[in-house]
Amino acid sequence: MRTALVVGVSIAWLAAAPQALAADRVVERGIVQSVTPSAVVLRALDGVEIEVPVGARTRIRVNGVPATLADVRPGFVAEAVHFGTRPAVRLRAYGRVIATTLRGRLVGVRDAWLVLRGGSGRQRVPLTAQTVVRRAGRTVAPLSLRVGMRVEVVRADDGSAQVVRILRRGR
Repeated sequence: MRTALVVGVSIAWLAAAPQALAADRVVERGIVQSVTPSAVVLRALDGVEIEVPVGARTRIRVNGVPATLADVRPGFVAEAVHFGTRPAVRLRAYGRVIATTLRGRLVGVRDAWLVLRGGSGRQRVPLTAQTVVRRAGRTVAPLSLRVGMRVEVVRADDGSAQVVRILRRGR
């Protein structure tokens, strides 16, 4: 009799536990307004801004790929799942990601652009009048860029090359 009572109470508790946990679960969706090391501020569709705490255990994905909090940018669409006031367990964000630094080997050099082959494949990077080319810390003429050189390109917000650093062979 006592065993049946314990089993019955255990089954009832197990059936009620997921519902109780689900009641505490909060899903926030909106546009990322700001990102700090401890929180992400989202603006919901109704205009209300929500601060969602994040922590070391928060799983972050940007465009479906595992990422860090530094990869989440204002303007991204995001969804955060948290329980009560605890840090989010999951943060998913979607938006246009522009790599700010590229590294690779030059496979094409023209007056208006470079083609770089690196870890993310081939990428064409526009050059502007403001593009600076450096070798060993000194500014050199863009004409010194040659196919086969290893370079690091720091890109501007518009995707064009801001600085092109010619790397030594061993780097």
